Amino acid sequence: MNLKKEVNEKTELNKKRVLCVIMFIVTYGLLVGGAALKFFVLNFTPAKGFDVTLAFLFCLSGLALLVIAYATHVFVSRQDLVNVPKKLAVILTTVVFAYVANIVLATFNYYYILVALTALVLAPLVARKDVFVANTMSILFVLVTLFSNALYMGVATDDYVALVSLAVIDVFVGSIITAVIPESNKRTVSIFMGIILESVALALIFCVAINFSYESLISNMVLTIICTYAPVLIALMLQPIFESSFNILSNTKLYELTDHSSPLIKRLINEAPGTFNHCLSVASYAEVCAIAIGENPHLAKACAYYHDIGKLENPKYFGENQGDVNYHDGLLPEVSAEIIRKHTTDGYELCDKYRIPAEIRNVTVQHHGTLPMAVFYYKAKNLTDSDVDIYDYEYHGTTPVSKIAAIMMICDAAEAAIRASGKPTAEEVDKLITNIINDRISKHQFDNCDITLKDLNIIKNTIINVYGGHVHSRVKYPSGK
Repeated sequence: MNLKKEVNEKTELNKKRVLCVIMFIVTYGLLVGGAALKFFVLNFTPAKGFDVTLAFLFCLSGLALLVIAYATHVFVSRQDLVNVPKKLAVILTTVVFAYVANIVLATFNYYYILVALTALVLAPLVARKDVFVANTMSILFVLVTLFSNALYMGVATDDYVALVSLAVIDVFVGSIITAVIPESNKRTVSIFMGIILESVALALIFCVAINFSYESLISNMVLTIICTYAPVLIALMLQPIFESSFNILSNTKLYELTDHSSPLIKRLINEAPGTFNHCLSVASYAEVCAIAIGENPHLAKACAYYHDIGKLENPKYFGENQGDVNYHDGLLPEVSAEIIRKHTTDGYELCDKYRIPAEIRNVTVQHHGTLPMAVFYYKAKNLTDSDVDIYDYEYHGTTPVSKIAAIMMICDAAEAAIRASGKPTAEEVDKLITNIINDRISKHQFDNCDITLKDLNIIKNTIINVYGGHVHSRVKYPSGK
């Protein structure tokens, strides 16, 4: 069974690699189309320099080398993008959009270039390191095209220096955006920071223009100012479009998903209130644990809200939704095991149906991994003298592949164990969680994620502290006051 799973995982990875290669080929094709637009449509003045064919081939060669370098970087250093192709897709789409917009605007005036547009759009959507590289590659694509075109058009030496200066400004401002804007979860704060940084860009552009083409800038000052601040507005419009189109997970999206009026959460509240309360309790542990080990607490909270969403298919078969009747009492243990097991795959399918992003969707089948359902296994052993295959009483999911999924596995089990123990002391909670973690380690549940023993110890201590906050005593007020 494990061999079959490994083969399937390898096949799936190969498919993702092929898809990524196709995306880079398409990206190069779009860049070539943009370069052709610049060379053969947007040149409004007579050429004075190189032959157009030679200059165009020079441009295509430069673009090809940059695309190959970018693809090599992704496949060698950013395997995460290969594993989640939608993120690579949104990055390449943004790069191409910024490239086409800039070469069109640069036809009228180099100072109309949209500074750090790629960084502003991608900052809340993908990892910081990817934002920086994408923004740098975007301006390099523009620089190669404009340089090649400048050779053909025979522009003055000052224009070359101005182009390089504008590229440096773009990279500089984009780097600051990469470092600052992802810290915010609110679009209003991102807009405010974007305006401040574009003001810095405008000041730097004026400094460049004073030395090289002051008259050109002054005669087009209004449009230059508009184009400098335009990336903030463009980013504000494109981000929700990209979030929806590519199903990208941003902190803003996470807020929306954990809102109690979101469709699946509303169903959970109405149809399985016990499970919903369990999810809230797990979230209170998971959020703080994520902060403690440097993971995204908003993602941890969202995963906690949706990890048991599959229980909506059979809510009455789960203890937290039952009253005095246990519906498993009249069932064979293998039937009970199948019902309980299915809540992970049912959850995955429900999330897929409601377009819940993969980062959350995958946790539904990872938070129990391949653990056995001991209650039903021992019930089956007591009902027969023959051997019982434990595989029939295991979850058939996948083990955690991220620290967030590992947090969910621990917090889900810890919350259930603490609740079942009544009001245990801190020492008893310590023992409970230690046993839970050691059990998962012995059953190889953390073999496929990069969580460390140090992380696991921090998670254990964090849960103990959060539990202490839940059960602290309150001052009793005098009667009637």
